Amino acid sequence: MRLCAARHVAKLEQRPIYCGAKAAASIAAFRSGGTMVQTLTKKPGTKVDFEAIFDGLPTPLLLMDRDFNIAALNQAFLDSTKLTRESLIGKDVFTAFPAGQESRRLLQESFERTRDQGVVDVLPLVSYAHEVNGHREERLWSCTHLPVRDRNGRVAYLVKSAQDITELYPSLKAGEELCPPLQEAMEHGASLEGWTVLEGAAHREVLNQTLMATVQHLRRLVMQAPSFMCVLRGPDLVFELVNTAFSMLTGGRELIGKTLLEGLPELKSQELLDILKKTFDSGEVHVARKARLVVRDGEDGESDEHFVDFVAQPIVCAKSGVTGIFIEGNDVTDHVRTQEQQALLIRELHHRVKNTLAAVQGILTTSANTAETFEEFQKGFSARIAALAKMHALMSEQLDQQISFGHLLTQELGPYSDEHGLRIRLSGPSIDLPSHIAVPLGMAVHELAANAVRHGALASEEGRIEVGWSLAERGGKPELICEWKEFAGRAVPPPCRDGFGSLLLNRVLAQQIGADVKVEFAPDGLRLRMAVPLQL
Repeated sequence: MRLCAARHVAKLEQRPIYCGAKAAASIAAFRSGGTMVQTLTKKPGTKVDFEAIFDGLPTPLLLMDRDFNIAALNQAFLDSTKLTRESLIGKDVFTAFPAGQESRRLLQESFERTRDQGVVDVLPLVSYAHEVNGHREERLWSCTHLPVRDRNGRVAYLVKSAQDITELYPSLKAGEELCPPLQEAMEHGASLEGWTVLEGAAHREVLNQTLMATVQHLRRLVMQAPSFMCVLRGPDLVFELVNTAFSMLTGGRELIGKTLLEGLPELKSQELLDILKKTFDSGEVHVARKARLVVRDGEDGESDEHFVDFVAQPIVCAKSGVTGIFIEGNDVTDHVRTQEQQALLIRELHHRVKNTLAAVQGILTTSANTAETFEEFQKGFSARIAALAKMHALMSEQLDQQISFGHLLTQELGPYSDEHGLRIRLSGPSIDLPSHIAVPLGMAVHELAANAVRHGALASEEGRIEVGWSLAERGGKPELICEWKEFAGRAVPPPCRDGFGSLLLNRVLAQQIGADVKVEFAPDGLRLRMAVPLQL
């Protein structure tokens, strides 16, 4: 009889049927395997009275809205509770039927799973009070909760089917909320084969319910798993199951009942679609590592790039062949990004080492060519290598491999400042220098400071240095403007030959970073102006 009724309902559902709460409950009852007294037929031009069907079903059924308020009840439910529709319609189900703390928790969690996940949820065994002739009596129930969707696919109602199975458990005492061993078995999906008080059909009933509990337990594990999982059915790849991790990956969209491209249209031009079609057609497992996946954050959100490891496993039926695909995987985007950053740093390190060796070679050659004695060469070379090492130490402390120009000046001129801050004056905005500019510019500042100590303003107690800088623009690109001024020091005549500092300022800076340097040997102290492009 169930099969016959289900077939007729299937014929009726070839076109959408949108009806009231009782009609929705009736269709849901058929889907859950509910019985019917007579076969349902529909002739052309006739209407199906779904409310009469719902009311006539022998299984006690209760319909709730999304807030768990009672919307409808059938006659079998009223007969089993000895209550009236008027006393129940519109009431919260827990107000109409108070439950113990543990029973309420189990029921509410089951209701929420059905409402929020759109799945059929089964509670094989729950203790619930039942009023008989004015006396409150604890009874044992097997409950099934089914979702009923509206025309937009959203769960609008919940159908509760409840069967009184107290007689199957004669060993339970009246008033016990739940027998602890049986509760533990049901919660963990354990077999009740050793439950000796049940025999024959009753024994098989409990084993069947235990199997349902096991299925529900496994489903919860899948839903809560940290890996993303989904099940696609048929050659059109229709979403049958989506766990929480997969829903988060795809922006929380409603996917159940939709094809892959209906739910995730952005996959149309991506490799994943071809992989899944090939898996379905060939029946072969596909394993992917760091596969690129671009999905939107919700229906209208921005596209995000992900990298995933996943396994696409065909679901094979002995008679029908491949019927679907099970997908399990992990989002490894953070790991891939970390590897990319590591590779970038390694390339930067190689580039930095190469430039450093070239700088050392240049310092060695120029120091040797400009020194008049070996002692002068040794002293100058050692000081310049130390300055270079200091610059690299400063750069390595910064994750972004940049250093502010003000910090660079402070490192070189700070040791010569007095307690009142009059001898060294620095003023300018915060400007970060990338490594390829900071290193040669730092060497230039070192040479200027060293020359000031030997020959210029810092060679006398009255001398002072002012350095001011600003950010300008030339040709649409940012440019650092720096002015170095020395006061009250020794008069410095123009050098009769180019030393290391002159070569560095006039040649190296121009060649390496495109700086424009102008030096003036004024009577009251050295004047220098540098214009340094901040972008190559």
